[in-house]
Amino acid sequence: MKKVILGLLLLVGTQMFAQGRMSEASLKKMQDEEMAALSLTEQQMPQYKVINTTFMEGLKELREADGDRSEKFAEMRKLSEKRNEDLRELLSEEQFAKFEKLQEERRKKMIGRARERRKNN
Repeated sequence: MKKVILGLLLLVGTQMFAQGRMSEASLKKMQDEEMAALSLTEQQMPQYKVINTTFMEGLKELREADGDRSEKFAEMRKLSEKRNEDLRELLSEEQFAKFEKLQEERRKKMIGRARERRKNN
């Protein structure tokens, strides 16, 4: 169930970016906020940025690629899992727990916004 929700949120997030709802500036702001919330060290910051950039570029490639929606969804899930593996190696246990909490809060907000849009339509 958790993976399904994660996948849906990845899909929604990617669609928001694709539709211009999330600008690159918004993504950078979100990344900066995450880095501050996680209390990253000077050594962790560049690695964190590389992991995030790789993840976002992968999402962008998927968004622009032709193909079946379910295939893209599966690829998004793989990208997300890879990102989480990389972050688990980079971050301390406490930092990774904070990261997961931030992700969960973001999911809840996105689900709430999606429900509001459905109500209003």
